[in-house]
Amino acid sequence: MAAIVVSLSLATTIPPEFADAPADAREALIAPFAAVLATYGSVLAAVYGSFRYTVDRRDGVIAQRLMLQPRWAILLVRLPTSALGGAVVALAGVVGGHVALTIAMGGIPVQWSSVGTAVALGAVAGLWGLGLGIVIQAHLVALFVASMSMAVALLVAPFWSVGAAYFPLLAMLEAFQFDLVTVGLAPEDALDTSLAVLVGAGWVVVALAAGAVAFLKRDVK
Repeated sequence: MAAIVVSLSLATTIPPEFADAPADAREALIAPFAAVLATYGSVLAAVYGSFRYTVDRRDGVIAQRLMLQPRWAILLVRLPTSALGGAVVALAGVVGGHVALTIAMGGIPVQWSSVGTAVALGAVAGLWGLGLGIVIQAHLVALFVASMSMAVALLVAPFWSVGAAYFPLLAMLEAFQFDLVTVGLAPEDALDTSLAVLVGAGWVVVALAAGAVAFLKRDVK
């Protein structure tokens, strides 16, 4: 629901005159919004991924399951569910965004290729958030850290674009070949797609590895 609401806010950024513009002009305008919707979705997917652990830990679910199942089994089950949940959150964001743009601009074509990549990005962001949530543990702190771990790239990019390209969000967006100009990164500062794949995957692997070590070794109350 949060993903849909955030995406619906796009309607407020579109001047009402665009509803009367020719179809090709409206289609050209909507193209840059693919990266914006993917950004919204990935940030919220990361928050969802962190919640997959912190909510259950706060409510005592993790402690109860540890009495019945080995730790590695509990951890492995959360990997696909976090990825799936992150994908669903990203999909909700894309749907909300298209509804908003349709309301503001009239009929517009759906770019199915960008929908698929946004959903895949949401799945990856969900795994990233899961790793952070396990390490952080505290529910509200995880909410802040997970969202800022993605959004901080957008704050850094105007001042240090070369370094911001290596941050999780922009590396993941480039790995899925979104247009980073829309989110404030010039083409010459973006990573090559192959390098972005390695950097984005590296961030996720490090987060999950840290989370796995913490979960397997740390007491759960």
